[in-house]
Amino acid sequence: MKDLVNKMLANLHILILVYSAYTLYTQYEEHTVAVESVTSQFPAMDAEIESAKKRISEINEFRKKAEEYRARVEEVAKNIEAVQRQLPADTNDSQILTVFRDEMTNLNIKSPAISPGNEEVTTYFIAKNYNLQANGTFLQFLIFVERLGTADRIFNIKSLRLVNNTPNHKGRFQVIAGEFIIQAFRFNPAFKVERTPAPIPAPATGGVK
Repeated sequence: MKDLVNKMLANLHILILVYSAYTLYTQYEEHTVAVESVTSQFPAMDAEIESAKKRISEINEFRKKAEEYRARVEEVAKNIEAVQRQLPADTNDSQILTVFRDEMTNLNIKSPAISPGNEEVTTYFIAKNYNLQANGTFLQFLIFVERLGTADRIFNIKSLRLVNNTPNHKGRFQVIAGEFIIQAFRFNPAFKVERTPAPIPAPATGGVK
């Protein structure tokens, strides 16, 4: 028995060496498995990184377009306000009828009959119609329309009808009957420029979690 114990003690260093080698091998195997597990995740991680880069690029492009869109909205709003400032706040029938009568008197247009008509409301402005009937030559009516085009106030000839009033006339200039609907404008006080643009849809997520 004593001899057996002595032999075991004599070979103890070998047992310790074997046990240490086994422990190191086991740890190596565990480390190898862990490394392989992490390494196997690299392709998926690379794919996620590329997807994230694409998503960031889309977001940056979206922000750029949003800023450009906002700038265009502001430019349109300023243009609308500039046009509005060129239109008066009201349509004074007396003043407008005086403008028409004075021009016709200066051009010797005969038998003028002028009356205010209805208003037409649009988004940006309100148009007031004026019905006008008179007798004159084509040249007189042409000059009348040209003068309205250079007036301080904006006028529009909505409709014009010229009819031969004296078919048997032998003079140099044919007298015709003119029927006009002339519009005068004022801005629509109910309209306000909206500067907040409608939201632009955000880019798709592209599979990024």
